[in-house]
Order: sequence, then structure tokens, then C-alpha cells
Amino acid sequence: MMINHRSLFFRHMARSISSQSKLQNNHAILSLTTAIGASAAFHYYCNKSNDRNSDFAKNCCNRSLTLCEKDLTNKSVDATETTITKTALSPKPLSRVTLLLYKLKLLPYSSLPVPRLITSRDPLFSYPEIVRGVRRRQADEVKLQTILSSKRLMMARQSQDQQLMQPILQEVNELVYGKGVTPQVREDFLAQYGCVGHTPDIVKYLYELANDRGIVEVGAGNGQWARAINDFHNLQRKQTNSSGKSFDLVLAFDNMQELPLSPKIYHQRTVPAKQYFYDKVKLASHIDAVTGFASRGRVLMLVYPSPGSMALETVKAYIESSDQNDTVVYVGEGKEGANADEEFFNYFLGKSSDNSKKA
Repeated sequence: MMINHRSLFFRHMARSISSQSKLQNNHAILSLTTAIGASAAFHYYCNKSNDRNSDFAKNCCNRSLTLCEKDLTNKSVDATETTITKTALSPKPLSRVTLLLYKLKLLPYSSLPVPRLITSRDPLFSYPEIVRGVRRRQADEVKLQTILSSKRLMMARQSQDQQLMQPILQEVNELVYGKGVTPQVREDFLAQYGCVGHTPDIVKYLYELANDRGIVEVGAGNGQWARAINDFHNLQRKQTNSSGKSFDLVLAFDNMQELPLSPKIYHQRTVPAKQYFYDKVKLASHIDAVTGFASRGRVLMLVYPSPGSMALETVKAYIESSDQNDTVVYVGEGKEGANADEEFFNYFLGKSSDNSKKA
């Protein structure tokens, strides 16, 4: 799938730790760098406010980072793995000077310091690609409406003239899918990855993140991400001759109401289903998926969630159901994009609904 302004598949990988109680979520620590132009995730860890001296809190900044690309914008990286060294027990938020330089475009997004404390002013969910992409998407929607209401389309339909219809369809496809991306290319991408693509580095990172506790994925769709992670997990067990008890690293759930690809067409005997789909995706609501006993202590993963309140409802239910539920992985667009809603992003930025309405 082409990475372009229309699909807005620009992802950000971040790991963060709450310094407030698990229900307040007023602050978070960003400790994973941005991966421009690649699928990635925002990780949010919520700890009890009295747990700052725990081993988890002390070691939170001492982990290896997986960069999705070797060359980030204005930042050279020699290897696909970099280690962040803990410099202080309590990372600081972006300073006023840093924010000013960033707003003046004198400091690129990829150069913002990590780890850092995320505040309401942090541009984590308002990165440059999403801002430009939303504007372009809105402009493309206007162009699309103009084409659909045009006289030439009406004449082409009435006359059923394929020569007149062909250039119009090409314009529509470019607006909807991107230049050079046909409906078939888009469908092939959906079959292999789902709504957003993963990379080997992403799969490896998620495996390392949750290898000792597992993942519960809500809104798994046809289960391509769950399949990729579980396959990697099984491969690692085979290569290391692990004798431990085998288990499904990812428990995948979906309400089956908005599947990207219809199971009536892509049934179990089709090649995409055999190669990419996960045959253990279970039917459940987003609340039931995270409150079940089997999901307790697992990492919550939301990959390209539907627009609306589902994502935030899932996160809140997950956190409230168990003290062991402390990690959220979000893969999707930022503010004003195609996923979740404004309250979801404000929740992680520590903004209340009242504050967001005043703003």
C-alpha cells in the first residue's frame, strides 16, 4: 500500500507511563521515537501514583527502542535498534523553547526529545503528516463531490459511454485510493494487512513488549496483525527450542460488524485467509473482550479502531477491570483522522472534556 496523504498511514511509535492514578491519566512519558511513514504504535502505561519507586517505574526508561526506519527525517540512525539511557527518574515535558522552535519549524518532529513527559501541549497526536493529510483529505472530498455531481458524469451514465466514463473513474480512484493505487491493489493490501500495514520491526517489537504477558486485540477484523505476531511468537519458540507451556500470544476479538473484507467472499478456503487471516478471532463486544479473565494482565492493542467512542470505552474498561491492565498499544491516525474521537486523544494528553470544549 502506498504511503500517501489520502490513506494517512503515517504512524508514530511511543511508549508512555502515567505519573497519576490510573483513572486520572493526566500525564504520560513518551519514550519511543517517531517512525515517519511506517506503521507503529503509541504505548501508554498507567501506574498507580504510589508506585513510582517500584521496579517497573525504575526500569521504565531502560529498554531498547525499535525504529521502523533506519533513516528518519533529519535524524541519522546507524542501526534499527537504539537504547535510551535513563537520565532521570522523572522525565521532563517539552520546554517552551523547544515547543517554540517546533512551531516555527526550526526543529523537526523526529528531533523532539525522548523520553519526555507528555502534557496537553505535546504535539504527539498532531504531527505534521496528519495536519497536512487532513487538509488534503478535505480538499479531495470536495473534488470528489464536484465530480459526482458534475454534468459530464450524468451524461456518461445516461449514454453508458465507456470512453467518457473511464477518465472519470480514474479521477475518482486517484482521489479515493491515491495515484497509481487501483481498487484491486487496495483490496490486496487489505487482505494481507488489514486497514494498516505492519512491518517486521513492528511485529518484533510487539512480541518483545508482550512476550511474557500476552496481548488482547480489540477490533481485530480479519486478524492479520494477530496472525503476524502469533506466527513470529511460534517461530521464536521453535528456533529456541522452548520447552515452556505454549499459548496464544494474541487473543483477538471483534464484534464482526465492520470487517474490512467479507468472510463470505474471503472464506477459510481462500488463499488470503490461509496466508494472512487469523482463524481464532472471537466474537465479542469491545467491553467483554477486555473484562474477561483471559485478558487480565495482557497488553491492550487497538489497530485502526473505528471512529467514535469505542476506542476510549475499551481503554477505560480495560484499565478499570484489573490493576494488572496497565499497557495500551494504539495504531492509527492522530487527531481529526479516521480513528477514535477527540476525547480519546484528550484522555491520553490529560485534557478533560470540559477543557476541550472551552478550547
